[in-house]
Amino acid sequence: MVWNLASWGRPFRLVSPLLDCSSPETTPVQIECCYRFSAVLTGSGDVCVWWPCWDAIGDWYYDAMEESDENESTKAIVPEGGRVIPCHTLEIHEDPVKLPALPDLPELPGTGLSEEERGKETKLIKIAVFRFRLIGLTNKGHVLKMDDLWTANSVWCYVSESALAVWRAFLNCDAQLPNYSEIDKVKEHPVFRAITGDDGHERPPQVELLSDTMLITHVSYIASMSSQCRV
Repeated sequence: MVWNLASWGRPFRLVSPLLDCSSPETTPVQIECCYRFSAVLTGSGDVCVWWPCWDAIGDWYYDAMEESDENESTKAIVPEGGRVIPCHTLEIHEDPVKLPALPDLPELPGTGLSEEERGKETKLIKIAVFRFRLIGLTNKGHVLKMDDLWTANSVWCYVSESALAVWRAFLNCDAQLPNYSEIDKVKEHPVFRAITGDDGHERPPQVELLSDTMLITHVSYIASMSSQCRV
């Protein structure tokens, strides 16, 4: 079940056939959120997004809160001298926005995938969000991003060397990873290497790669990494 805690005392459950746990294809397997939007990755590799405090769901939510506060039995207001916020749950039956399908993607070198794995359908297996952007990692090692998720009109962009200059300009920092989808090149970045300090002692990497299948996002770097990592 997908619950939204947009405010204390008023959690609401999003109910939709797109997030229906009766089917493996529509069962949520990962959920991420940032300031403006929330995103769910389903078993089929689809990504659904919504804006809990804006758009149609946001309008419904505020109307439902106002209606609930008019009823003494469903108020979510701490009484004077109280220490517990009363919790009254809500349900919204509304479809989130299903993001577009992935674009055609190249076959990547050095992934270590078997012939059977390479022959499978390319789909997203992990997502991450930050600011108003969404990052996705496929089962074949591709890293994609979707910009400007203010609305539902964005498209997937394959993160390659050509996108690096634009990415740097947006974040205004130098800790960038060219060739995001190529693990050997990702590992060359200084953040993954031990360094020797001014005192002559070696310091461990800021991030240690334990395998090659996790996606991590940060305001200053993006990498495909292991789901087990030390930062």
